[in-house]
Amino acid sequence: MPFPKIPFADTPDEFLSFQEHDSYAPPPEMRSAFQKLLTDSSVPMSAIAKEAASPIIANMANEQDPRWPDCTLLWRTLCRAVDSFTELNDRFVEFVVELQKLPDGDHVFAILPQFNNHWTEFGYTMTYYVSDEPERDRKHQAQVNHHAFCAKLSTHHQVHPELDQIQRAGFTFRSTCEFAPWERTHFPEIEEWYDPDDDPADFDWPARRDLELERVNIKMLNAKIPAAAQWLQHVGRRLYDMQGNMTGEHDWQTAVLNPKWTGAKGYSKERFVFWRERFEWMTKVTALEKETQKLAQECADKMKEIENGGG
Repeated sequence: MPFPKIPFADTPDEFLSFQEHDSYAPPPEMRSAFQKLLTDSSVPMSAIAKEAASPIIANMANEQDPRWPDCTLLWRTLCRAVDSFTELNDRFVEFVVELQKLPDGDHVFAILPQFNNHWTEFGYTMTYYVSDEPERDRKHQAQVNHHAFCAKLSTHHQVHPELDQIQRAGFTFRSTCEFAPWERTHFPEIEEWYDPDDDPADFDWPARRDLELERVNIKMLNAKIPAAAQWLQHVGRRLYDMQGNMTGEHDWQTAVLNPKWTGAKGYSKERFVFWRERFEWMTKVTALEKETQKLAQECADKMKEIENGGG
């Protein structure tokens, strides 16, 4: 289902108005639940979850597979709320935990239908938005919000495996600590934009080249380090202890992303140490913002603490 982009909201009222007037508006019961989720901490979260799920439960008899009801509008609304409201991140986590516990619909929400698929496609990103991107700072913050949300959900993995998002951490750290596309000097995918027959008045090749090179600039770490920091803060010890396959690790990435890790695939304590050493290196990258350098140092310190048995 292709969705039009909903703007960021500055207030709960604005958010709810955007939802109500969207061409794919969530049903009234769901909007009512989100109004409480965003504004009323006195309402039990279990009641909010029940109300949000009620239109989905009511429609289960019409579903082709009642064990896998269409939850698209629920996850989409939640995803957009996570985008806009950094300060409510913990409530969004609690909301999903309570959804998962609902007995309604013969416990159909125990497996959080479509949740992981939706977050993979629309929520989890490791994107550096270039200088001409509208609402660039808000998009970077929304990305951090999503990593915080997924990392916090992973502290509830004992409730149900579907809540555990920790496998997303592997690519987060590879993208932050291993990929170094800025070291490449030739980018065929950028050169493809050039056509000697183009009229400079119609297509500014130098401007296009420079914009595309922004996407592979080392400054991308200003967006990636804050995302990785969320996983260290909430599940760093688990990440250190992980072994085995890592989701999203493919051979084709070597030529395109120039990874610095040359050891074995998968999770390992040795790889965790390598990541920590890369964070230490980032503290001395002059191109990065001072705030980013400081955060990289905090990440390195946290990882060293974990390696020494703490964390």
